[in-house]
Amino acid sequence: MPSGPLLAFSGLMTVLNRGLAWVDFAVHYASGYFFYWFLRGMKPQTHTRPRNLPDGRMYSPSVVITGASQGIGLSTALSLADKGYNVFATVKDENEAKRAKEAVDDAFAGKPTRVGAVHVTIMDVLSKESISQCVNYVEAVLQDTPDKPLVAVVNNAGFCMIAPFELSPDEDIKRAFDLDLFAYFAVIRAFLPIIKRNKGRIINIGSFGGYANVPMWAVYCALKGAIENFGRVLRFEMMPFGVGVTTIRPGFTRTWGIGPKITHSWAKYYDNIPQAAGVDSLGNTIMACTSAGEAEEKVYRPIMDKWHTFTVAGVEGIAQPSEAVAETVHDALTDKFLQPYYTIGYDANLGQMARDLAPESWWEYGVAKSYGCL
Repeated sequence: MPSGPLLAFSGLMTVLNRGLAWVDFAVHYASGYFFYWFLRGMKPQTHTRPRNLPDGRMYSPSVVITGASQGIGLSTALSLADKGYNVFATVKDENEAKRAKEAVDDAFAGKPTRVGAVHVTIMDVLSKESISQCVNYVEAVLQDTPDKPLVAVVNNAGFCMIAPFELSPDEDIKRAFDLDLFAYFAVIRAFLPIIKRNKGRIINIGSFGGYANVPMWAVYCALKGAIENFGRVLRFEMMPFGVGVTTIRPGFTRTWGIGPKITHSWAKYYDNIPQAAGVDSLGNTIMACTSAGEAEEKVYRPIMDKWHTFTVAGVEGIAQPSEAVAETVHDALTDKFLQPYYTIGYDANLGQMARDLAPESWWEYGVAKSYGCL
């Protein structure tokens, strides 16, 4: 359970991070208007923001969010609906839909006058048929509702795994690539015609790990690095159509429902040593695909122990809350000039500063020494 002092620290860092975000907005807005006015840069956009219309109706643009049954996805769905958006919170199956609906009802029990809405919708992002059905459903719901155009897709569904690459089974690696990369591609491709028509935005939930890589996260860092680079390229390709693309780079995040799964994963990991290789955020233990020798055990086990300490501290409160990431998604929806990426979290911002400013050899040495690789 989260502890008081750690929660207080996390809360303070969240406030400071918002202050940094406003400074970043000011700089980016100044640059955006300079390029727009003098160098034919991108046009500012405001149609992705809810507002009151002259006839008294509410303009409530629609957003599709994947992986919205818990964690960042659910927090984002609740936050955006509370701010006036019409949200399609997609989940994998009926069981997740039931839990999500209960969470939505509980969150808005005392807010009957909210202007936004949450439609809990089933979409298995690993099934092209399910994705297609969801697209058809969204189009049917929004038919003849010009005050609720679909203006954004937030790709969030996914999970992380912590394990040495050498011991990670192919099936676990493939499972991660299917959900954390290829599912993003499939969802974007399916909704892109609507997003292009409405000059909307694609918002991918990446990770700071895609920019600053650390040991035992090889697969996850590879995936998130791929997502960010994919987003950068797609951003250029979509500029002529008025579509914006961005990546959210969260640091360690404390999420409702996922924290207990991580704790459970670590308990099973230590129960299954030496066969266990690592853990994932779905509550599973990654079993080694090959036996680790004495040298490998000596190197990998202490680094995994460090990650156990870090992740448990995050669950107990030192990590930023998922609501902080939801606020950043809102920033990405409402910015007149969409930034190519948004870094959120004190650990991510400090790490980004070190990564950007330090010579490569210094950065590498610091990471290697921190995790016992040297």
